[in-house]
Amino acid sequence: MKNLTIQLPFEERKLNALRHFLKEKDASLEDELEKFLAGLYDKTVPKNLHGFIEAEAAKEPKPARPRPPRREKTMPNE
Repeated sequence: MKNLTIQLPFEERKLNALRHFLKEKDASLEDELEKFLAGLYDKTVPKNLHGFIEAEAAKEPKPARPRPPRREKTMPNE
């Protein structure tokens, strides 16, 4: 599934304090927000749609992995 970025306003001082205290707990704001959104999704979206959404995501083509550059063969010194 394609990930999107969410932006929302929040007071800078509060954000700095939040990040500071999360760091003390070995947590990150991004991880905590992802957990919260996953919980909100589970709580809000009907369970019968979860399987449908996951099945649709499985149908999406996966991006191709970039190939490493090819090494040129060299002739041994004679």
